[in-house]
Amino acid sequence: MPCVTGSTGPVAVTGASGYVGSHVVRALMKRGYSVHACVTDPTNPHKTEHLSALNKAGLPGRLELFRANLLEQGSYDQPFSGCSGVLHVGTAMGYGGVNNPRQVYDGAVDGTRNVLESVKKAGGVRRFVYTSSFAAIGHPAPPGYVFNEKDWASDNRERDRNWNPEKIDENGEVAYAMAKLETEQLVNRTAEADGRFDAVSVCPLVVLGPLLSPVHELVGSWQWFLGRMLRGKPCKRGWQALWNIVDVRDVGESQALILESDACQNGSRYQLSATDESGELDVFQLQEHLQKLFPRIEVGGAPPEMDAYLEKYGKPYDAPRAHCDKARRELGLESHAILDTLRETGQTLIDLGLVEPALKELD
Repeated sequence: MPCVTGSTGPVAVTGASGYVGSHVVRALMKRGYSVHACVTDPTNPHKTEHLSALNKAGLPGRLELFRANLLEQGSYDQPFSGCSGVLHVGTAMGYGGVNNPRQVYDGAVDGTRNVLESVKKAGGVRRFVYTSSFAAIGHPAPPGYVFNEKDWASDNRERDRNWNPEKIDENGEVAYAMAKLETEQLVNRTAEADGRFDAVSVCPLVVLGPLLSPVHELVGSWQWFLGRMLRGKPCKRGWQALWNIVDVRDVGESQALILESDACQNGSRYQLSATDESGELDVFQLQEHLQKLFPRIEVGGAPPEMDAYLEKYGKPYDAPRAHCDKARRELGLESHAILDTLRETGQTLIDLGLVEPALKELD
């Protein structure tokens, strides 16, 4: 299928006001695209003013806001009309208890079906880029195992009683992983059957990097927990294992590169994770990096539960290990250094007034 460029027509982004979606929009506008930014309420400045501001940022591309809702059939018909590419970023998330596990699952699966129906109606879409997740890749594996794009979350689940559709209503992690796996395979099947467009997926892991708006803090997200550490609070997410970090700017840039790449074909997928071991951090390494980047702040570290964990296991669990080698090799992605990612995450949290840092007392 021919690739997409800024001259082949506009491209549409679902979930455009979100953390990842906003960076996808920005990456496209930097490359001169006309972007149809799909949001649930274009009249809500709290969620859209950071997008509108991109039109005044000196970027070569242009942005137009469109109203659309994942759960409304046909709501993407208008924004997708005339588009040569669609980047489907939007999905129902469980952060802060906004959606229960069933709503997360149904929102992803049913919402993606609605998006695909509008893609087929539009007729001119050449490439469909789907924001999946590492949750569709990760599966039970020995410590130190290095995941890649050939892995699927359904692998090695024979003894996993939780990997069961009957668990969707009670287990948010299972609901999210099953939804991402099912939708990723759904978009591939749909594109193959239609024949007019290719479907390509990206699978981000721990996404950090600059926030463009206060709405990107998302209670319970990785960036929210990093903000808690800058408040001097202990890390309460992922402390037993590794934070495998990808920069949100790299997630956005990779999707723009996918639109234009001749290396992509239907069913291609790209794991977006750490560049190398420098981006795979246990809680002690994470605290050490943040302390060096923000020397005047008393950065929180491991929670009290870590003592018992170390006594039992000796060290944090050596997982997940995963690198974005394929994206760097095939797409030419130039990934950000981990210290830059951590610095920009923390600094924008502070600058946006989302975090009041725990400043050290002066001697």
